[in-house]
Amino acid sequence: MKRIFFCLTVLMVSLASCTSGVSRKAQEGADTLKLSYSRLLNIVEHEGYNVVEIANPWKEGEVLHRYILVNDPEAPHLPEGTVINVPVKNAVVFTTVHASLIADLGIKELISGMADVEYVKRKEIKSLISSNKIANVGSSMSPNVEKIIDLSPDVILLSPFENSGGYGRLDHIGVPIIECADYMEVSPLARAEWIKFYGMLFGAEEQADSIFNDVETRYKALTEEAKGLDSHPTVMVDFPSGNTWYVPGGKSTIGRMIADAGGRYCFADDDNSGSVALSLEKVVSQCENANLWLFRYGGEEKTLAGIANDYKVFSHLKAFADGNVYGCSTERTTFYESTPFHPDRLLEDFIAMIHPQTKRQPTYFKKVK
Repeated sequence: MKRIFFCLTVLMVSLASCTSGVSRKAQEGADTLKLSYSRLLNIVEHEGYNVVEIANPWKEGEVLHRYILVNDPEAPHLPEGTVINVPVKNAVVFTTVHASLIADLGIKELISGMADVEYVKRKEIKSLISSNKIANVGSSMSPNVEKIIDLSPDVILLSPFENSGGYGRLDHIGVPIIECADYMEVSPLARAEWIKFYGMLFGAEEQADSIFNDVETRYKALTEEAKGLDSHPTVMVDFPSGNTWYVPGGKSTIGRMIADAGGRYCFADDDNSGSVALSLEKVVSQCENANLWLFRYGGEEKTLAGIANDYKVFSHLKAFADGNVYGCSTERTTFYESTPFHPDRLLEDFIAMIHPQTKRQPTYFKKVK
C-alpha cells in the first residue's frame, strides 16, 4: 500500500500556464534551449558539450544538480559540474517509469540493470529481465551496490526526494547519478518535455523530439475537443487508506487534467500542487454530490459490493449510488510506466469517462462492477 501512495504522490503535481514552441537564443557564445513547459530544466548548448541545470524543486533559487554532457573529448574549459560523456551506452535504472521511457526511445538494450523489477509491467522489459539481459539490482531503497559496480554503468537514473540526505554508498562508487526530478514538474507537458534531456543523454535527440511533438500535439487537440463538449460533471479522485484519503491538490497535474478533460474537480479550489492528506469524512462531505468517481488501486479487483462492505459511508456518495465509479488497477495495467511521459493517453481516458457520449473506451480505467 505504501508503494501505491508513493506512486500517487509522484503523479499528483500541478499544471501551470505555458507558451508553445521551442526556440534558441544566443547567450554568451552559447545557445540556450528555451523549453516550452519545464520550469526545472535549463539547457545551454556549447561547442563540444551541453550544460544541463536542474533547479531544486524544494528550494527556490537553488540548483539541484548541474550536468556537463560532453560529446567531444577535446572540448576545452569545461565548467564545474558532473561530467558525463555522451551518448551513454550503459545505464542502471531505478524506476519503471524511466526504463519504459528508454524503451520508447528505442534503446532498451542500453539498460544493464534495474531496481524494483517486480513492479515492471512492460512486456519487452520483463523479457529482458527474465533472460538476464537486464540485471536485478535489488530494491531502489536498498540496492545491491556490489552488483551495480560489477555492471560498470555510465550513469544511474533515480528519483530524488526532499531531504534525502544523499544516496549512501552510491555517492562513493564513481558513477554519475542522474537525479530524475521530472516528477516534480508542475504540468503533464512539463514532465513530458524532459524527454529532450534524456534524448541528449542517450544520443536519441531526434526520437525524443518526435515523441514529445506527438504528445504535445495530441494533448492540445484533446483539450480543444473537450472544450467543445457541453457537459461538465463533477469528479472525485482516488481511494482512502484506512481513515486517511490522499487527494490530489487543486493545482496538481490530476486536478488540471480533469479541467482539461472538461470536468469539475471536487477540490479545484485547493491551492496545493501535491497530494493532500484528508480525513475520510472530509472527502465524503466535499464530494458527496460528485457525478463521477475515479480511483487507482493495487491488490484484488474492486467491486461496488466490496467497497460498500469496507466503507459503509460511501452510500452517501452520488457517484457510488449511481454506479459511476471507475477503477484503474496499477498492477494489471502499465499506468505508471506509460502515462507520465505520455499524458495525452491519460487525458483521453479522462475524456472517455467524463464524457461517455464520445463513445471512447478508457485504456487504463474500467467501470467497477
